[in-house]
Amino acid sequence: MAAFAWFAWTVDWQALQGIDLGWAWVVAATAVAIAFRYLGVVVWRVVLVRLGARRMPPMRVLADVYARAWLARYIPGTLPWIAGKIYLAAEQGISKSRLAVSTLVESAAQVVAVGAVSLTLLATDPRLGEISPTLRVLVAAGAVAAFVAMAPPVFNRLLVLGFRLLRRGAAVPVGWPVVRDAVLLYGGGALLSGLAYALLMRSVVPDAVGRDLLFAVGAFGFAGVVGILTPLVPSGLGTRDATQLVLLLLILPAPTAALVVLLSRVWSAAVDVLFWAIAAGWARLRPVRAP
Repeated sequence: MAAFAWFAWTVDWQALQGIDLGWAWVVAATAVAIAFRYLGVVVWRVVLVRLGARRMPPMRVLADVYARAWLARYIPGTLPWIAGKIYLAAEQGISKSRLAVSTLVESAAQVVAVGAVSLTLLATDPRLGEISPTLRVLVAAGAVAAFVAMAPPVFNRLLVLGFRLLRRGAAVPVGWPVVRDAVLLYGGGALLSGLAYALLMRSVVPDAVGRDLLFAVGAFGFAGVVGILTPLVPSGLGTRDATQLVLLLLILPAPTAALVVLLSRVWSAAVDVLFWAIAAGWARLRPVRAP
């Protein structure tokens, strides 16, 4: 955060005079971003059903739970985001062990799929060659390790170890269909989420060409994964923004890249609140009693 503040201080903001925000692109980006968040609800439901959950609450109730837990990402650490879904969904009569496993599967699939798609898009762009080779090797190794950890034989062992350490019942075993469905769905979600940020960038850079937008999809997706994996910071504050900046500097002038990063941080927080408002309003139009 200090490094980003220093960078923002040295930027020649006068170079941005005359830029008009394209609000039509902002509205389109917001709609796509809301769709991505609802995809997360769909993935969570699919995983729960695959794990044997019965008498599932309506979609609007799950969306309300998911949206409230999603806001918990702004509490330092990843635990509130995961624990929030377990605690709130347990009030709907779903087994806590299934909730714990489904939440971990959904979160891991999001990291693996978004990371893989983003790295693929970035790797196909020759401009990424300006990034340190050591960093690229480390990132590739991390992606391979994440895929290995998601394999059911490995994932189930990690679950058993975690439940044993917490002394909280028995873990529900995860099979290949669960992992396959979650990763494939979030593979499409990676393109959806990245597209939202690319459209937002388009609102600032109206002359951005197709390959710049594809690069932005990969850059913002990869930065989001970095933010999720950063412990003890709310919503990847600092690390996600710094990663975005480093990558966007390959395709944009420094003042424009800094403006896009700052705008994306404020916009994403506003979209998260909007997602919660939509989900909460939908759930309360026809309240459902917990079974």
